[in-house]
Amino acid sequence: MRKLHESKFDVVLADAIGPCGELLAELLKVPFVYTVRFTPGYTYEKYSGGLTFPPSYVPIVMSELSDQMTFMDRIKNIMYMLYFDFWFQTFDVKKWNQFYSEVLGRPTTIYETMGKADFWLIRTHWDLEFPRPLLPNFDFVGGLHCKPAKPLPKVNLLLRKQKSLKHFK
Repeated sequence: MRKLHESKFDVVLADAIGPCGELLAELLKVPFVYTVRFTPGYTYEKYSGGLTFPPSYVPIVMSELSDQMTFMDRIKNIMYMLYFDFWFQTFDVKKWNQFYSEVLGRPTTIYETMGKADFWLIRTHWDLEFPRPLLPNFDFVGGLHCKPAKPLPKVNLLLRKQKSLKHFK
């Protein structure tokens, strides 16, 4: 920890799926930014980031529902939302709340610590997502984790053209 303090980092870039990045930022007293595609059931985004996901028209991720839901699909979507909330509260959050409280030396929760994120970078493009309300500190950065494509060598292009022309003869 001493080496990290002496390095004087400006910001911590963390993934919301893997806990402790926000804890490290809290201990170093530096701002932190999340980069995340989604969390199951949008749980961290809801309880830490403050986003709303109205289940009447925003399908829960991994539910295989579309935004054109029937009444029964909406009921199913609410059930998925409750399932993920229950699962995180029962199996995940309790142990992390205790761990974070011990490390910081004061009572706290993982949601409270994650809620201090300065910015959330969502690794997808907005037009691939279902419409939903967003806060100003959430931004879509599709392709952030991808490298630009390299052009194919000209030899390969000529071979591909020749092969494709054979199929049309």
